[in-house]
Amino acid sequence: MKPTSFLRGFYHSDDGVISEIIDANDHSLTFTATFSIPGYLLDQFRSNPGHLMFSQRSRIARLGVMISSEPLEKGHFKDDQVTIRMNATSVITDYPAFHHVSPFFTPGLKIGRLAYCDPENLLTSAEVVDAVNRSELKLPASTSISSAGDILIAPHHVIYKIDKPLDRETIGRILLRKDGKELLKMGLRREEVQQIVLPPGQGIITTCSMYLNYHYVVLQNDMTRFGELGYHLPATILDPIRTRGINIYLEIINRSDQPIVNPMIPAKIYRAAQFDQEPGLYSNGVHSKPHSYENLRALEKRFDSMGKSTCYYLNKPAAVFPSHEAEVDSVELFMNGPGNLCSNSVSICASDRRNFRPDSRCPHVYAVSKIPFTQNKSKSPLVLKYFPNIQEHHDIIDSVYQGHIESLYFFEPSYEHGPFLSQQDHHRLQEYFALGLNVYWISSLNNRVMQYTERDGMGYFVIPEKLTAFHKSMLFAFYGSNKILSDDGNRRLENLIQELIGFWGKNIGFVTGGGSGVMERANVLARENGILSGANYLEITDQALISDVDFCQIFQSSCRHSRQKWFEVTSFPIFNVGGLGTLEELGITLCNMKLSIMERVPLILFDTEESGYWNGVEEQIHSMVEGNRAPLWALDNLVITSDPKDVIDAYRNMLRLF
Repeated sequence: MKPTSFLRGFYHSDDGVISEIIDANDHSLTFTATFSIPGYLLDQFRSNPGHLMFSQRSRIARLGVMISSEPLEKGHFKDDQVTIRMNATSVITDYPAFHHVSPFFTPGLKIGRLAYCDPENLLTSAEVVDAVNRSELKLPASTSISSAGDILIAPHHVIYKIDKPLDRETIGRILLRKDGKELLKMGLRREEVQQIVLPPGQGIITTCSMYLNYHYVVLQNDMTRFGELGYHLPATILDPIRTRGINIYLEIINRSDQPIVNPMIPAKIYRAAQFDQEPGLYSNGVHSKPHSYENLRALEKRFDSMGKSTCYYLNKPAAVFPSHEAEVDSVELFMNGPGNLCSNSVSICASDRRNFRPDSRCPHVYAVSKIPFTQNKSKSPLVLKYFPNIQEHHDIIDSVYQGHIESLYFFEPSYEHGPFLSQQDHHRLQEYFALGLNVYWISSLNNRVMQYTERDGMGYFVIPEKLTAFHKSMLFAFYGSNKILSDDGNRRLENLIQELIGFWGKNIGFVTGGGSGVMERANVLARENGILSGANYLEITDQALISDVDFCQIFQSSCRHSRQKWFEVTSFPIFNVGGLGTLEELGITLCNMKLSIMERVPLILFDTEESGYWNGVEEQIHSMVEGNRAPLWALDNLVITSDPKDVIDAYRNMLRLF
């Protein structure tokens, strides 16, 4: 069972790939595609072809290419795979002609997934209304709900066009690279229009706003029922994990012989699939529970009681836990250092211990290299006192490839920087994750075992029981001063959080800088209200760190600006009264919006102390806009208030939500 099969909130195959090209010309291509079905879904997929749906990759649809398939019940099942005949053609003018795209439609290209839309989870009209009223989903403001439970979505009055012709290399990057959708988004030009007019046979790319937490939406493209409203390309499933934004792309074509004005897309809403082992959904391939915090701390005591190593500078012990039943006292320990006491002087040690080149005078002999992994009959967890350096990293990578290491535990991120990781350490974590190696931090910040996972390309350490909530929740970046708020400020902040929960529901969370003041108070309120709280800790000296968090990441002081990127896992920023650090974060956020690194969402400057604190910022941005030094939307998106209800009104109106 592959954990990645759970990530989208509905039952689906693995990525389907082109298996054979049958016919090709300048206008279309016919091929077969093969989809691998997870074993636990085989019976459902085989016995319910009428409830299966093909959803093509959105990046393909956004290039104006439609993939149609033969009836899915005609698919050929063999073992855990199904092969289906399909056809691809370009359907949106002004987008790349098919002969520019088709060279990449070769065996192995990922084209989409098969999804099982369980009729038991289909919402009725009353259930849709109830879910909206309970803030379990946010639909576009213009949504109509039929008595049958279908919804009609009217898109924004915007269209997107290719800013400049895409060359072959760029099309290849869009289709083949992991970040291809982001590359394509940067190449689209947004145009506001009074009406969306679709001539016969033409198509457009547009957007809507939608936020899903407990449901997924299936866009309907049945020509016999809805064709007169517009036909959506087969990128039809909006999942609860990724559908959180103001710009949910829609690809609509007119397959009739008459124009369509202001198309509407019909859709059905389903409850997200429920899973039996939610804490393990977002593991990285290992399904056993992590070792207990108590056993690991007992092992650390054994590490600390070992004699000095032959390394002059640092004791870096390591161990392998054979199994969960193994006694801590029986676990063999390994120490770093050469065979005899290192003969280097203090000066040589200081200058060469970070030199990993061949000319280094440091022996660089570490405990990991001394572990006889080949004696173990199965993969084993590796436990380290400190997070690996470059030499240990290479040894660990080799052992993972050889099938010796199941998971990696470490106690201390750094000997010199305490509970903070360097930029290189973050890269190493990403490499472990890419290899499927689960990494655990035995954290002294909150006295818990924290598991590493990635969301939107950013890695966080998460309490294992909160992994599912971390990936499913919509997050707010919560900025503010480390100064203690007044009683009125605390009440105002509490009212803001209550309003946020009332509008968005409890499937939300906050990410702060992990410090005192506003950040600490937001963390306490998150705890009291049963929502997630996370932190991006920074190695600084002017504030204490809060410890009671559900997820976190840790950065050395040299990573200060890189750390800001980790806030991109959030959907919305809220700036409370703050100082120079908050002002810097506001500037970075505005610049990220300008560069299309993040969506142009409402920028809340919350006057927690009701003092007109942000008036100077508003005046400055106004001057920038008047002087043509900033775009108009920078001022339009700015919301300065001390009233929590104004914040909610801004979300409802600016995001055009139901």
